[in-house]
Amino acid sequence: MRTLTFGFLALTLAGSLQAGPKVYKAYPYDGSPFDKHAELGKEWKDLANQWKEKVAPEPVLKRQLEIIEAISAQEPNWVDGYWQAADAAFQYGNTFSDPNDFAKARKLFERGKKHADNCLKIQAENPLCKFYLGVNVGKMASIDGIFASLKNAKLVEKMWVETTESPYNYQFSEKTSLQGASRYALGMFYRLVPDFIVMKWLFDVRGDISKSVAYHRENLHYDAPNVCSRTMFAVSLICEGKSDFTTQSGQEGLAQIREARNLPVTSALYASCAKDLPRLEKDPKMACGYETSRQQETSEDEFKRQSKQTAANSH
Repeated sequence: MRTLTFGFLALTLAGSLQAGPKVYKAYPYDGSPFDKHAELGKEWKDLANQWKEKVAPEPVLKRQLEIIEAISAQEPNWVDGYWQAADAAFQYGNTFSDPNDFAKARKLFERGKKHADNCLKIQAENPLCKFYLGVNVGKMASIDGIFASLKNAKLVEKMWVETTESPYNYQFSEKTSLQGASRYALGMFYRLVPDFIVMKWLFDVRGDISKSVAYHRENLHYDAPNVCSRTMFAVSLICEGKSDFTTQSGQEGLAQIREARNLPVTSALYASCAKDLPRLEKDPKMACGYETSRQQETSEDEFKRQSKQTAANSH
């Protein structure tokens, strides 16, 4: 299985950080349909092995999505097929980093969402299905804009928090796990969701930069660091330090950026993070709204402006 590119309220946040990572059961993965559909299964495994720890080109990711969808169509109750299809759609969608291609990317993330929805219809408590539903809905939000997508924020938060509360972990690769990735995802979530009281009133969610930093710290307890986990940890720290490199958090964030530069780029998503590192170091004011697809606006003033514009357009 490819590395997830992108990814602990069980004991309370502080208690979890003090106690260290929770011990999880190994996820009971079923790969038997790959053996049943031997030709497609062999092609899937060959591609996965060939491009392990490498940036797979668009045709390869497209083919992987086609293969897993073809097997899943013949195995309609294969839960692990659906979340792998949701992952494959997400990976493929991340190859389209040019804003002119966002419509193509969004269609793929929507495709991934449908696979995750189908997954949960069969097994409502499956943590991988929940995780990938959040991943694909969240990625659509990054394209549409945070303010335009707040109606879905509670769903995304719920899916990722419930993933951390699951008794299972799944090892995507030697360096990346489901439990680590879900904490990485929540670290991004609590930074990008705006932090003002109206959010809670209207959407039942609210950003929290301290919680964001804590989730990113916990991610490092579960998974080895990669370019994106270091980058997203860095921007949360810099945001916590009010985009000021002279603060303690800003200094730690700057150190994380420099650490990220030394890590290998092994996926399309990692490449997106890596190319932004010089800009982030040059302009720390990007930190709070940074996302690989587009810079997000998270201020209360901008929320009010967009709300007024939406109201005016509705009349």
